[in-house]
Amino acid sequence: MNYEDTVLQNKINQGIKLIEVEKYPDAIKIFEELKKNKKTKLIGLMFLGIIHIKKEEPLKAKSNFYKIIEIDKKHKDANLNLGLIFFKEQNYERSEFYFDKVISQNKDNLTAVYHKGLIHFSKKKFDAARELFKLCLEIDKNYVYAYLNLAHIYLRIKKFKLALEFYEKVLELKKDYKWSKFNMSWCYFALDELDNAFKFYEFRKEKIEQREKLTKVKSKFNTIEWVGENLNKKTILIISEQGIGDSIQFFRYLYLIKDNYDAKIIFYTDINIKHLFKDTPFQIISDINEIDKIDYYQHLLSLPGIFYRKFQKFQNCIPYIVNNENKNIKWKNRLSEFKKPIIALNWQGDKNFLFDDIRSIKLSYFKDILSIDKYTFISVQKNFGTEQIKQNNFEDKLIDLSNEIDLGENSFEDTISILKNIDLLITSDTAIAHLAGTLKINTYLLLSYNPEWRWYIELKNRCFYPNLKIIQQEDVYNWRSTFDRLKKELI
Repeated sequence: MNYEDTVLQNKINQGIKLIEVEKYPDAIKIFEELKKNKKTKLIGLMFLGIIHIKKEEPLKAKSNFYKIIEIDKKHKDANLNLGLIFFKEQNYERSEFYFDKVISQNKDNLTAVYHKGLIHFSKKKFDAARELFKLCLEIDKNYVYAYLNLAHIYLRIKKFKLALEFYEKVLELKKDYKWSKFNMSWCYFALDELDNAFKFYEFRKEKIEQREKLTKVKSKFNTIEWVGENLNKKTILIISEQGIGDSIQFFRYLYLIKDNYDAKIIFYTDINIKHLFKDTPFQIISDINEIDKIDYYQHLLSLPGIFYRKFQKFQNCIPYIVNNENKNIKWKNRLSEFKKPIIALNWQGDKNFLFDDIRSIKLSYFKDILSIDKYTFISVQKNFGTEQIKQNNFEDKLIDLSNEIDLGENSFEDTISILKNIDLLITSDTAIAHLAGTLKINTYLLLSYNPEWRWYIELKNRCFYPNLKIIQQEDVYNWRSTFDRLKKELI
């Protein structure tokens, strides 16, 4: 290596070290200088692109990688990084284009093959994704993320025993991987192996950082997590968790504590749903400073497992939500203008929920249902999802109440009274399904092919909501036959 090459290599090394310690302005100066030299032009452009990725400046990063490709169309690292940027942007068509360019030169490029598998997974092309993840294992037999995504695929297509085998392989390679443990509970619930199911369901507490409520409890009280000890003459705090539907459904377990122990029971929940539980024999709080002493705490969704282990059964539905007479009169009068039987629709849950794609339903699938002339259809959909009424030109077929309902601080105040004054609710798997179930409203639940754990219990045991009729997908992601069956029920 001659003197000039030595100087250039030293500058490259210096720039890399600056990137490693996140001194990006100084690193940029070095690589801007290097890109002006014909010998180091591509290196300068490459590291400038990498710096802009780290700074979350994708447009600037892409600009540098494009310049490299203008010089060398087959440049592996430039194509790979472009694929990764477009993947992060969820522009999967462009992303796959660049990954294919890398794979055409090196079929064993693990990063490109794996991310192409993720693209097919995201498009629900499970067979193609599965083959790519298997190829990842041929490249590296210990590549844990290939095992993990193969497990995810088998979970999605209801091959639960295969999914468990791959999740167990993940744990062999990465013993503390929390998502693998938690997803195993889904498999065990589906297989009706409930002891294992509830055991692994407890790992939900580890897969995310401690939530705000638990942090506040632990900072104020030197307390013990309750796992079934005698609670006589004790005070226990039950912490709500996850979504509103979970709180509505499993609040019933506080009654089971009451029936079995002479204990003071406190429920710690969000202020917007506190009103749902106000006329129950428990203390309801939304501020930890409302109480001074507890002996035990437990998360609400741990109660079904604790009591199943104790009694080998589930708690039945308890209609604890009380009437708001003023709201009931208001909505009885408002809905009395409709002379046909009233069906309320709800189709969209929280779009940020990880598995929203298997819970929410596009409103367009309701087209034939809305054409049934003997009913009046009203929407109890709020916020995201209501725009689909106009997008599908359903304004004349579906009465949108979103600007009239639940406008105050208390969630579902109007919805509760509406449900009490209709003939039928049709809903996807959202909190409203649990609200209607608890209120004992005549309900059709449109359920995915591979639903959440509680519905496997319900389908087998019919223990949660006797008033709720489930119409489930017969094939993965296929709602059309589900709606054909629903239509037969309604006409």
